[in-house]
Amino acid sequence: MIGIFVILSLVLFMTAIVIFGGNKFFARENLMITYFEGSLDGLSIGADVTYRGVTIGQVKNINIHIRANGEKSQDIIIPVLISLNADSSLIIEDHGENSKGDINTFMEAMCKQGLRAKLRLKSVVTGKRYIDLGFYENSVAVYQDKTGEYFEIPTLPSEMQQFSKVIGDVNFGELYQKFNSTLTSLEKLSSGLAETLDQKKTQQLLDELLVATGSLNSLLSKLDTEVTPILDKIDGGLEQFNALTGHADNVVSSLNTHIDSTLEHADALLAQAENTIRPNSPLYHRLTEAMQQLEKTAKSLETLSNFIHRNPDTLIFGLQNPGKAEHNE
Repeated sequence: MIGIFVILSLVLFMTAIVIFGGNKFFARENLMITYFEGSLDGLSIGADVTYRGVTIGQVKNINIHIRANGEKSQDIIIPVLISLNADSSLIIEDHGENSKGDINTFMEAMCKQGLRAKLRLKSVVTGKRYIDLGFYENSVAVYQDKTGEYFEIPTLPSEMQQFSKVIGDVNFGELYQKFNSTLTSLEKLSSGLAETLDQKKTQQLLDELLVATGSLNSLLSKLDTEVTPILDKIDGGLEQFNALTGHADNVVSSLNTHIDSTLEHADALLAQAENTIRPNSPLYHRLTEAMQQLEKTAKSLETLSNFIHRNPDTLIFGLQNPGKAEHNE
Protein backbone atom coordinates (compact mmCIF):
# COMPACT_ATOMS: atom_id res chain seq x y z
CA MET A 1 0.00 0.00 0.00
CA ILE A 2 2.82 2.36 0.82
CA GLY A 3 4.43 1.76 -2.59
CA ILE A 4 1.20 2.51 -4.44
CA PHE A 5 0.80 5.72 -2.43
CA VAL A 6 4.34 6.88 -3.34
CA ILE A 7 3.81 6.13 -7.02
CA LEU A 8 0.52 8.04 -7.07
CA SER A 9 2.17 10.98 -5.33
CA LEU A 10 4.94 11.14 -7.94
CA VAL A 11 2.40 10.97 -10.78
CA LEU A 12 0.37 13.81 -9.27
CA PHE A 13 3.54 15.87 -8.73
CA MET A 14 4.64 15.46 -12.35
CA THR A 15 1.12 16.26 -13.57
CA ALA A 16 1.09 19.48 -11.52
CA ILE A 17 4.44 20.53 -12.98
CA VAL A 18 3.17 19.99 -16.53
CA ILE A 19 -0.16 21.77 -15.92
CA PHE A 20 0.97 24.75 -13.83
CA GLY A 21 4.44 25.10 -15.36
CA GLY A 22 3.13 25.62 -18.87
CA ASN A 23 5.47 22.97 -20.24
CA LYS A 24 8.44 25.27 -19.56
CA PHE A 25 10.18 22.58 -17.63
CA PHE A 26 10.53 20.62 -20.84
CA ALA A 27 11.14 23.60 -23.12
CA ARG A 28 14.12 23.39 -25.40
CA GLU A 29 16.96 25.91 -25.09
CA ASN A 30 18.31 27.02 -28.49
CA LEU A 31 21.70 28.63 -27.98
CA MET A 32 23.28 30.87 -30.62
CA ILE A 33 26.23 33.23 -30.60
CA THR A 34 26.95 36.75 -31.83
CA TYR A 35 30.11 38.89 -31.96
CA PHE A 36 29.84 42.68 -31.60
CA GLU A 37 32.51 45.26 -32.34
CA GLY A 38 33.22 48.04 -29.88
CA SER A 39 32.00 48.45 -26.32
CA LEU A 40 29.18 46.32 -24.89
CA ASP A 41 28.49 48.79 -22.09
CA GLY A 42 24.84 48.49 -21.03
CA LEU A 43 24.39 44.91 -22.26
CA SER A 44 24.02 42.39 -19.44
CA ILE A 45 23.03 38.78 -18.95
CA GLY A 46 19.25 38.47 -19.16
CA ALA A 47 18.87 41.34 -21.63
CA ASP A 48 16.13 40.85 -24.20
CA VAL A 49 16.63 39.59 -27.73
CA THR A 50 13.84 41.03 -29.89
CA TYR A 51 12.53 40.98 -33.42
CA ARG A 52 10.33 43.93 -34.44
CA GLY A 53 9.54 44.63 -30.79
CA VAL A 54 8.69 41.02 -29.85
CA THR A 55 10.93 39.36 -27.26
CA ILE A 56 12.10 36.03 -28.67
CA GLY A 57 15.02 35.31 -26.37
CA GLN A 58 17.50 36.52 -23.78
CA VAL A 59 21.23 37.03 -23.41
CA LYS A 60 22.56 33.86 -21.82
CA ASN A 61 26.23 34.65 -21.29
CA ILE A 62 28.93 37.22 -22.13
CA ASN A 63 32.58 36.18 -22.15
CA ILE A 64 35.94 37.46 -23.29
CA HIS A 65 37.99 35.16 -25.51
CA ILE A 66 41.64 35.74 -26.32
CA ARG A 67 42.83 34.08 -29.51
CA ALA A 68 46.51 33.81 -30.38
CA ASN A 69 47.30 35.35 -33.76
CA GLY A 70 50.94 34.49 -34.31
CA GLU A 71 53.69 34.60 -31.72
CA LYS A 72 53.47 38.28 -30.75
CA SER A 73 49.88 39.30 -31.46
CA GLN A 74 46.56 38.28 -30.00
CA ASP A 75 42.93 38.95 -30.87
CA ILE A 76 40.44 39.77 -28.12
CA ILE A 77 36.84 39.00 -29.01
CA ILE A 78 33.66 39.16 -26.92
CA PRO A 79 31.15 36.45 -27.84
CA VAL A 80 27.57 36.98 -26.66
CA LEU A 81 25.63 33.77 -26.14
CA ILE A 82 21.87 34.14 -26.64
CA SER A 83 18.97 31.77 -26.09
CA LEU A 84 15.98 31.79 -28.46
CA ASN A 85 12.59 30.60 -27.25
CA ALA A 86 11.79 28.39 -30.19
CA ASP A 87 9.00 26.57 -28.34
CA SER A 88 7.07 29.67 -27.21
CA SER A 89 7.65 33.09 -28.74
CA LEU A 90 9.33 31.82 -31.91
CA ILE A 91 7.11 29.40 -33.84
CA ILE A 92 8.38 27.86 -37.07
CA GLU A 93 5.66 26.83 -39.50
CA ASP A 94 6.11 24.24 -42.22
CA HIS A 95 3.36 24.05 -44.89
CA GLY A 96 0.89 25.78 -42.58
CA GLU A 97 1.44 23.38 -39.67
CA ASN A 98 3.19 24.30 -36.42
CA SER A 99 6.23 22.06 -36.30
CA LYS A 100 9.34 22.05 -34.18
CA GLY A 101 11.81 22.09 -37.04
CA ASP A 102 15.52 22.55 -36.88
CA ILE A 103 15.89 26.15 -35.76
CA ASN A 104 19.53 26.33 -36.86
CA THR A 105 18.55 25.45 -40.42
CA PHE A 106 15.80 28.04 -40.28
CA MET A 107 18.12 30.74 -38.89
CA GLU A 108 20.77 29.94 -41.49
CA ALA A 109 18.23 30.51 -44.26
CA MET A 110 17.17 33.78 -42.61
CA CYS A 111 20.79 34.97 -42.36
CA LYS A 112 21.22 34.35 -46.09
CA GLN A 113 18.22 36.64 -46.63
CA GLY A 114 19.83 39.42 -44.56
CA LEU A 115 19.05 38.65 -40.91
CA ARG A 116 21.50 40.55 -38.69
CA ALA A 117 21.86 41.38 -34.99
CA LYS A 118 22.30 44.94 -33.73
CA LEU A 119 22.86 46.51 -30.33
CA ARG A 120 20.18 49.06 -29.47
CA LEU A 121 19.60 51.39 -26.55
CA LYS A 122 16.63 50.39 -24.41
CA SER A 123 16.64 53.34 -22.00
CA VAL A 124 18.49 56.63 -22.18
CA VAL A 125 18.18 57.03 -18.41
CA THR A 126 19.61 53.65 -17.40
CA GLY A 127 21.78 53.09 -20.46
CA LYS A 128 20.53 49.52 -20.76
CA ARG A 129 20.92 47.84 -24.14
CA TYR A 130 19.33 44.88 -25.87
CA ILE A 131 19.90 42.84 -29.03
CA ASP A 132 17.55 43.47 -31.92
CA LEU A 133 17.26 41.12 -34.91
CA GLY A 134 16.27 42.56 -38.26
CA PHE A 135 16.66 42.12 -42.00
CA TYR A 136 19.24 44.22 -43.87
CA GLU A 137 19.25 42.95 -47.43
CA ASN A 138 22.19 45.03 -48.68
CA SER A 139 24.48 44.14 -45.77
CA VAL A 140 27.41 41.72 -45.98
CA ALA A 141 27.47 38.82 -43.54
CA VAL A 142 30.73 38.80 -41.55
CA TYR A 143 31.41 35.69 -39.47
CA GLN A 144 33.98 35.35 -36.69
CA ASP A 145 33.71 31.60 -36.07
CA LYS A 146 31.26 29.99 -38.45
CA THR A 147 32.41 26.46 -37.64
CA GLY A 148 32.13 26.89 -33.86
CA GLU A 149 29.97 25.03 -31.39
CA TYR A 150 27.01 27.41 -31.71
CA PHE A 151 25.28 28.82 -34.75
CA GLU A 152 26.55 32.37 -35.36
CA ILE A 153 24.25 35.25 -36.27
CA PRO A 154 26.14 38.00 -38.16
CA THR A 155 26.10 41.44 -36.55
CA LEU A 156 26.09 45.04 -37.74
CA PRO A 157 27.53 48.07 -35.92
CA SER A 158 24.99 50.31 -34.21
CA GLU A 159 24.27 53.84 -35.43
CA MET A 160 26.42 55.28 -32.64
CA GLN A 161 29.32 53.00 -33.59
CA GLN A 162 29.01 54.03 -37.24
CA PHE A 163 28.99 57.70 -36.23
CA SER A 164 32.04 57.21 -34.01
CA LYS A 165 33.85 55.48 -36.88
CA VAL A 166 33.11 58.35 -39.25
CA ILE A 167 34.33 60.89 -36.68
CA GLY A 168 37.42 58.81 -36.04
CA ASP A 169 38.30 58.73 -39.74
CA VAL A 170 38.26 62.54 -39.97
CA ASN A 171 41.76 64.06 -40.00
CA PHE A 172 41.09 67.16 -37.90
CA GLY A 173 44.72 68.31 -38.18
CA GLU A 174 44.60 68.37 -41.96
CA LEU A 175 41.14 69.93 -41.87
CA TYR A 176 42.43 72.70 -39.60
CA GLN A 177 45.39 73.38 -41.90
CA LYS A 178 43.12 73.65 -44.93
CA PHE A 179 40.76 75.95 -43.05
CA ASN A 180 43.66 78.11 -41.88
CA SER A 181 45.08 78.23 -45.43
CA THR A 182 41.69 79.29 -46.75
CA LEU A 183 41.46 82.09 -44.20
CA THR A 184 44.97 83.26 -45.14
CA SER A 185 44.05 83.31 -48.83
CA LEU A 186 40.90 85.29 -48.06
CA GLU A 187 42.93 87.75 -46.01
CA LYS A 188 45.41 88.25 -48.87
CA LEU A 189 42.57 88.69 -51.33
CA SER A 190 40.94 91.25 -49.06
CA SER A 191 44.22 93.17 -48.70
CA GLY A 192 44.79 93.15 -52.46
CA LEU A 193 41.26 94.33 -53.06
CA ALA A 194 41.75 97.16 -50.57
CA GLU A 195 44.94 98.22 -52.33
CA THR A 196 43.24 98.05 -55.70
CA LEU A 197 40.37 100.17 -54.48
CA ASP A 198 42.76 102.75 -53.00
CA GLN A 199 41.78 106.04 -54.63
CA LYS A 200 44.95 108.01 -53.85
CA LYS A 201 46.77 107.21 -57.08
CA THR A 202 43.64 107.58 -59.14
CA GLN A 203 42.76 110.88 -57.49
CA GLN A 204 46.31 112.15 -58.01
CA LEU A 205 46.15 111.22 -61.68
CA LEU A 206 42.84 113.02 -62.09
CA ASP A 207 44.20 116.11 -60.32
CA GLU A 208 47.19 116.26 -62.65
CA LEU A 209 44.91 115.84 -65.64
CA LEU A 210 42.76 118.74 -64.41
CA VAL A 211 45.88 120.89 -63.96
CA ALA A 212 46.98 120.13 -67.53
CA THR A 213 43.52 120.96 -68.83
CA GLY A 214 43.57 124.25 -66.91
CA SER A 215 46.94 125.14 -68.41
CA LEU A 216 45.64 124.42 -71.89
CA ASN A 217 42.61 126.63 -71.29
CA SER A 218 44.87 129.39 -69.99
CA LEU A 219 47.01 129.20 -73.11
CA LEU A 220 43.96 129.33 -75.34
CA SER A 221 42.72 132.39 -73.47
CA LYS A 222 46.12 134.02 -73.84
CA LEU A 223 46.11 133.21 -77.52
CA ASP A 224 42.74 134.87 -77.91
CA THR A 225 43.94 137.92 -75.97
CA GLU A 226 47.12 138.28 -78.01
CA VAL A 227 45.72 137.60 -81.47
CA THR A 228 42.64 139.85 -81.22
CA PRO A 229 44.62 143.13 -80.92
CA ILE A 230 46.82 142.05 -83.79
CA LEU A 231 43.84 141.54 -86.05
CA ASP A 232 42.48 144.94 -85.03
CA LYS A 233 45.76 146.61 -85.93
CA ILE A 234 45.85 144.97 -89.34
CA ASP A 235 42.72 146.94 -90.23
CA GLY A 236 44.53 150.18 -89.24
CA GLY A 237 47.01 150.08 -92.05
CA LEU A 238 49.24 148.02 -94.21
CA GLU A 239 52.25 149.94 -93.00
CA GLN A 240 52.31 148.22 -89.67
CA PHE A 241 51.63 144.82 -91.19
CA ASN A 242 55.24 143.62 -91.16
CA ALA A 243 55.80 144.67 -87.55
CA LEU A 244 52.57 143.09 -86.45
CA THR A 245 53.35 139.95 -88.39
CA GLY A 246 56.71 139.65 -86.70
CA HIS A 247 55.12 140.18 -83.32
CA ALA A 248 52.46 137.62 -84.12
CA ASP A 249 55.12 135.13 -85.18
CA ASN A 250 56.88 135.53 -81.86
CA VAL A 251 53.65 135.11 -79.94
CA VAL A 252 52.62 132.06 -81.95
CA SER A 253 56.07 130.49 -81.56
CA SER A 254 55.91 131.02 -77.82
CA LEU A 255 52.41 129.62 -77.71
CA ASN A 256 53.41 126.60 -79.80
CA THR A 257 56.22 125.85 -77.39
CA HIS A 258 53.86 125.98 -74.42
CA ILE A 259 51.18 124.00 -76.24
CA ASP A 260 53.64 121.26 -77.24
CA SER A 261 54.90 120.97 -73.66
CA THR A 262 51.37 120.89 -72.30
CA LEU A 263 50.22 118.31 -74.84
CA GLU A 264 53.21 116.07 -74.09
CA HIS A 265 52.36 116.28 -70.40
CA ALA A 266 48.72 115.52 -71.16
CA ASP A 267 49.71 112.54 -73.36
CA ALA A 268 51.85 111.13 -70.57
CA LEU A 269 49.01 111.52 -68.09
CA LEU A 270 46.52 109.92 -70.48
CA ALA A 271 48.90 107.00 -71.11
CA GLN A 272 49.29 106.50 -67.37
CA ALA A 273 45.53 106.68 -66.94
CA GLU A 274 45.04 104.14 -69.74
CA ASN A 275 47.49 101.70 -68.12
CA THR A 276 45.87 102.16 -64.72
CA ILE A 277 42.25 101.95 -65.90
CA ARG A 278 42.63 99.57 -68.85
CA PRO A 279 39.70 97.22 -69.57
CA ASN A 280 41.49 94.13 -68.25
CA SER A 281 42.92 95.76 -65.13
CA PRO A 282 41.50 94.95 -61.66
CA LEU A 283 40.80 98.64 -61.05
CA TYR A 284 38.71 98.79 -64.25
CA HIS A 285 36.60 95.84 -63.05
CA ARG A 286 36.24 97.38 -59.58
CA LEU A 287 35.19 100.72 -61.08
CA THR A 288 32.75 98.92 -63.40
CA GLU A 289 31.23 97.04 -60.46
CA ALA A 290 31.04 100.30 -58.50
CA MET A 291 29.23 101.98 -61.40
CA GLN A 292 26.80 99.03 -61.60
CA GLN A 293 26.13 99.29 -57.87
CA LEU A 294 25.57 103.04 -58.25
CA GLU A 295 23.18 102.34 -61.11
CA LYS A 296 21.22 99.85 -58.98
CA THR A 297 21.16 102.33 -56.09
CA ALA A 298 19.90 105.06 -58.43
CA LYS A 299 17.14 102.77 -59.68
CA SER A 300 16.17 101.91 -56.08
CA LEU A 301 16.08 105.61 -55.20
CA GLU A 302 13.99 106.28 -58.30
CA THR A 303 11.53 103.55 -57.26
CA LEU A 304 11.38 104.96 -53.72
CA SER A 305 10.86 108.47 -55.08
CA ASN A 306 8.02 107.31 -57.32
CA PHE A 307 6.39 105.47 -54.41
CA ILE A 308 6.61 108.53 -52.13
CA HIS A 309 5.28 110.70 -54.97
CA ARG A 310 2.26 108.40 -55.31
CA ASN A 311 1.88 107.94 -51.54
CA PRO A 312 2.99 111.18 -49.83
CA ASP A 313 1.24 110.25 -46.59
CA THR A 314 3.90 107.53 -46.06
CA LEU A 315 6.30 110.22 -44.82
CA ILE A 316 3.83 111.05 -42.01
CA PHE A 317 2.15 107.75 -41.13
CA GLY A 318 4.81 105.32 -42.35
CA LEU A 319 4.29 102.19 -44.45
CA GLN A 320 1.00 100.83 -43.06
CA ASN A 321 0.52 97.79 -45.32
CA PRO A 322 3.73 96.19 -46.71
CA GLY A 323 1.75 93.96 -49.05
CA LYS A 324 -0.08 96.94 -50.51
CA ALA A 325 3.15 98.88 -50.86
CA GLU A 326 4.76 96.09 -52.82
CA HIS A 327 1.67 95.91 -55.02
CA ASN A 328 1.85 99.64 -55.72
CA GLU A 329 5.47 99.36 -56.67
